[in-house]
Amino acid sequence: KMKKKVEKKIIIKVSDLFKSFDNNVVLKNINFQLLEGESLAIIGESGSGKSVLLKQIIGLLLPDKGSIKINNTEMVNLPRHVKEKILLDLGITFQHGALFDSLKIWENIIFKIANKEKINNKQGKQLALSIIKQLGLQPNILDLYPSEISGGMQKRVAIARAICGNPKILLFDEPTSGLDPVTGSLIDKLIKTAVRTVGGSAITITHDMASVCRIADKVILIDKQTISWLGTPREMFLSANTKIQEFIKPISFEMFFK
Repeated sequence: KMKKKVEKKIIIKVSDLFKSFDNNVVLKNINFQLLEGESLAIIGESGSGKSVLLKQIIGLLLPDKGSIKINNTEMVNLPRHVKEKILLDLGITFQHGALFDSLKIWENIIFKIANKEKINNKQGKQLALSIIKQLGLQPNILDLYPSEISGGMQKRVAIARAICGNPKILLFDEPTSGLDPVTGSLIDKLIKTAVRTVGGSAITITHDMASVCRIADKVILIDKQTISWLGTPREMFLSANTKIQEFIKPISFEMFFK
């Protein structure tokens, strides 16, 4: 008796998305979906519009036209208070960390949770401590301010903030850029664990192709303002797409797929 294939829920659906600044077209005709439990990587050259796409998904930028649905709710032109409620369920990191300078590290990490529910300082610190341990950070940084730790540490703290509270949807913008390979692979493990443990879904923008092979179920290439390729990391190595070939040149298939 054949098992019935369970249809996976669509978590994010982007349809016919267009975005330009003045007369400069950045993205055109973008269509894709993120399924429940799926980890999606978005690759493309610098300036290809990857971060612009992410900012539209979270409502920081408004598309010229098109639709962005999160859990079947149309986000484009949604009233701000409704949008903010939905975004509370998202864990987000920005390219340059974007930590709050005036808050201590532990306060940064629990920021969203503290805004959502009553939590005392002791509980907050404990929660922050449990997360930074997974990121290979020392407990003594919790009482420091962002300016007192290195850029690489700030990046890890931003990731700790994103996964705090186990959000079901995670969005990462260049989570491993500027980090050493050991820390990079630690971050990748954490992204995979975060997706698996909460049955969540993730979108990661990255230039790090080793990272793509480690974390992604599906890969999207943005080239010439649109999605020019979509497939699995394994299919990337078999693809005749010249842009894809350029991206995977530095890494070997054998490293990840036997």
